[in-house]
Amino acid sequence: MKGGKAAVAVCVALSVASFWLGACAAWEPGEPVTTYFGGPGCFWRKERINDFWAKQLKDGGFNTVWAKTPEELDVAAKYGLRAIYKVEVSDPLDRNRLSERVNRVKRHPALYLYELCDEPTAGKFAALGREKEFIGSLDPDHAVWVNLLPTYANHKQLGVGGADRLMGMGAERISAYWEHVRLFCELFQPELITYDHYHFKVRGDGNHYFLNLGIIRQNASARKVPFWNGLQSCTWVVGDLASPASPRIPDADEMRFLVHTTAAYGAHGHYWYVYSGNKDHRGAIVEEDGSTGWKYEAVKKLNREFIAFSSVLSRLDFKGAYSFGMHPVGTTPCSEQALISISPELPHSEVGENQRLVDTVLVTRFASQDGTAYLMVVNCDYRKDRTIHATVRTSAELFDTATRAWSGIGKEFDLPLVRGGGAILRLAAR
Repeated sequence: MKGGKAAVAVCVALSVASFWLGACAAWEPGEPVTTYFGGPGCFWRKERINDFWAKQLKDGGFNTVWAKTPEELDVAAKYGLRAIYKVEVSDPLDRNRLSERVNRVKRHPALYLYELCDEPTAGKFAALGREKEFIGSLDPDHAVWVNLLPTYANHKQLGVGGADRLMGMGAERISAYWEHVRLFCELFQPELITYDHYHFKVRGDGNHYFLNLGIIRQNASARKVPFWNGLQSCTWVVGDLASPASPRIPDADEMRFLVHTTAAYGAHGHYWYVYSGNKDHRGAIVEEDGSTGWKYEAVKKLNREFIAFSSVLSRLDFKGAYSFGMHPVGTTPCSEQALISISPELPHSEVGENQRLVDTVLVTRFASQDGTAYLMVVNCDYRKDRTIHATVRTSAELFDTATRAWSGIGKEFDLPLVRGGGAILRLAAR
């Protein structure tokens, strides 16, 4: 969908102080998060966290799980896993019930944060903020999580910009989404910002994926809090209900694109939707009975790569996102500000409706407190491996996600990038 360029420009370049200084000073985000939604321990699923699921998740590169009961927290602790604990009660005014749920678990070593609500309308933000404040009065050491809608939510879902049930279009839709996120930050005062954006459709790819990343990135930076992105692992529109606009089942290369581009914006965490499939979700990471296959093996590797990337980038100052080749909405066309040039040159073009990115390289730029520049370079074509010839202003080092080591590669070098995959460079000071 086209339009919204005035809003887009705001989210392209920014400079902020270090993160983790937000509203909840006692809570520490810690190691980058790899988790899921829709699987064992989640409030709307029957599976509970037990030894079988905890071991499988741990082996699969997940470091954070869900829990509904203190007993599930015990299992998480046994396997060295952190847990997201659902505390929402049927009546928000029932403070006794809410107090009971928080007080039972607030000192548990596996407790990571509380989950309060998924994808609320803006009209609920103030009330959720009061619930968050009450939970904080009982337990100031743990954050409270509310997950946000994506850019393609309609005005009724957002609670901003009109009452239509259809998806808004262009600048009006993007303006409504900016206001939705602004109100969330003002009224809820989040300790972290999370959202989900499902990019892959039966008929093609969405074209606001990078815009959504940029909007959330800017708001997280402004509040000096971390952010997470919800990633698509499956389809949930099956059979006769499916249409060209329905989500498709992504393959391993498409999932790599999601993980590496999320890391490229400095996300502190991601979650997969969904982990275990059922009759309503096809193509999940594991089957409903827990049996695994190629997707589990792919996600195992991607989760570990994300943690390595995020360990470098998530605490740095984000400076901007630049595109070489096709120009996704939410990025800036190639610029000297990217601190890198590549050859052969990729022809510039705008991205059309449902169009897949081909011959496109994303570069995101960061800076540490001492001014050291970091770049993440991503091959946005998830159907073709690419080697770029790159030139940078000063000598560069390349980060190895397996060893977490840096190796010098000079000022001019060839950089091989697998389909949908990226690499981190560190530039020497001038």
